[in-house]
Amino acid sequence: MQFSTITSLVGWAFQIEAVCLVAVQRYGEPSAGTGFAEFSAHDLKVQAAMVMLKINRLPAPERAVLWALHVQRETEMLYLTTVTPCKYGFRTDLDIIRKWATGSGPGCRELGDRAGASYRTLHRYEKTVIQVLEALMHKAYATLEGQHEALLMHLRYADRLTV
Repeated sequence: MQFSTITSLVGWAFQIEAVCLVAVQRYGEPSAGTGFAEFSAHDLKVQAAMVMLKINRLPAPERAVLWALHVQRETEMLYLTTVTPCKYGFRTDLDIIRKWATGSGPGCRELGDRAGASYRTLHRYEKTVIQVLEALMHKAYATLEGQHEALLMHLRYADRLTV
């Protein structure tokens, strides 16, 4: 079992953890494959659990970024507001984090109107918050990539990590 990148491995692990694997076989039909022919559904669950164990051992901000990005859980998004500047308030940072993680949220004009600042200022601030989130994301992926080299075809984050 190999994955092209660490992002695909982490996404797969979150997906396998979130779904219940059930195979229904009808009389007279061959059994359907799971996508990884050499592994049973139980083997896939165990492999995903091992990846999730390493994800859950990351430092809290890095772990929260991955959970927010892959599962879009509100609790992690709320936690991530503790690592952002909160210059224009908790709600503004939460909206920026939500927009980064899910792709939907208020624009810079609406955030600027709500904060009483120019939309250009809020656009620059949004870029600052996103830089913080992406630095945490890249650090988490680089750490996981080092731990899962055997499962990956292409190593990407270990070269780009600048701490």
